[in-house]
Amino acid sequence: MKKKLLIPVLLSTMTLSMASRSQEVEPIYLGDDFTIEYDAEVNTNLVDSRADGTGINLDGSFVSMSVEWREKIRLVLTGKLEEVFQNNEVEFNEDFDLEKFISEAYIEIREVAGTPMAIIVGKQPIPFGQNVQAMPMFRNNPLVNLQEIDEVYGLTVDLTEGLLGLFDQVEISTFETEAGDLQIGKIDGMSIRMSKMLTEQWLLTASHAQLGNDHLGTGTEKRTSIGLIGESEDGSLVGWVEGVLFSNNPEYPNSKFAITVGGQYQIAESTAVVVEYNYVESELHEIGAGVKTELTRNLSVGAEVRYRNYVTEREDDVIFGITFTYRFGNTGYSENENYLFGAE
Repeated sequence: MKKKLLIPVLLSTMTLSMASRSQEVEPIYLGDDFTIEYDAEVNTNLVDSRADGTGINLDGSFVSMSVEWREKIRLVLTGKLEEVFQNNEVEFNEDFDLEKFISEAYIEIREVAGTPMAIIVGKQPIPFGQNVQAMPMFRNNPLVNLQEIDEVYGLTVDLTEGLLGLFDQVEISTFETEAGDLQIGKIDGMSIRMSKMLTEQWLLTASHAQLGNDHLGTGTEKRTSIGLIGESEDGSLVGWVEGVLFSNNPEYPNSKFAITVGGQYQIAESTAVVVEYNYVESELHEIGAGVKTELTRNLSVGAEVRYRNYVTEREDDVIFGITFTYRFGNTGYSENENYLFGAE
C-alpha cells in the first residue's frame, strides 16, 4: 500500500502543496456561493526539563473557522485555545485577552483579475523559511523564532507562476513587526519566499526578510533562509535541511548562523520516528529524537527527548516531552489516515 506523501504535511504555512481532503467529511454549504469550514486542535503537552522543571501546557492548541465565497474570497479567523484557560487548567481565564486569543484574522482573494495570484491581507503568518514541523513538540526547536513570523498585520501577494518560470511559487509580504495584538502598528517589515519543486520528491525554498523591530529599539534584523526537503517515492522516508543567516536577532544577538537537519521514517502505517539536529552559532547544539503514533481517527500521541548542549556557561539541559493531540473539523485536516484503534 502506497503511503501518503509527507512533504505537504510537514510544512506549516507553505501553500505550494495541500494535504488531501478526506472523503468522509464535508464543508457546510450555504446555497451555491458560500462554504463554511472549521478545524480545531487540542494539544495536551507534558514537558520535563532539567533546567525548568515539569509543567503541562496547551501550546499550539487552536480553533479556526473560514467562510469562502465561490472559491474566490475567503475570510479566516483563528484563536489560540491556551489563552482561554487559566494556567492551562480546565478553568476559564478571568483575564481573557481577545488580542492575545486571535492569532489570525485575514481575507484571502484568489485569482485576482483572472491571474494566478492571491492577495492576503490582515493578521496572518508571514511566509518565510521551510519550518518543517515533524518533531512531536516542534515548538521546542530552538530555531522556531528564526523560522517563523506570525501574528502580525500585513499584506501578502502570492504568485503561483513566478519569476519567468524559475520558481513554482513566489510570496511577497510587507508587515508590522510588533506581534500579538489587534492594532495595526508601523509597517516596518518585508519578506520574500520562493519555492521550487526540483522533482516530484525534492522541494527547494529560499527566503529573505528584513524586520525593522522599531518597537524593540534594537535596529533592523535581517534573515536569509535556504531549505531543502526530500522524500522517498513511497513517502516513508523524509529528510530536510534548513540554514538561516541572520543579524541583529533579539533572541540570539551574538549569533549569525543557525541550521536544522532532520529525518522521519514511517516504521508502520500509524507510527513514525523522527531525529533532528539543531545548531545556533555561539549558543547551542541540540539533538532530538521522537516517535508519533495515530491512535484513532482524531487522536494522536507523541513523545520526544532533546539533549541541549550550550556553548555558553549555561548548564546543559535534557528535555522530555509527551503530547496528546485531538483534532476535529470538516476539512479533512483533522482526520488521521491510518490509526491503531477503531479502524475498519
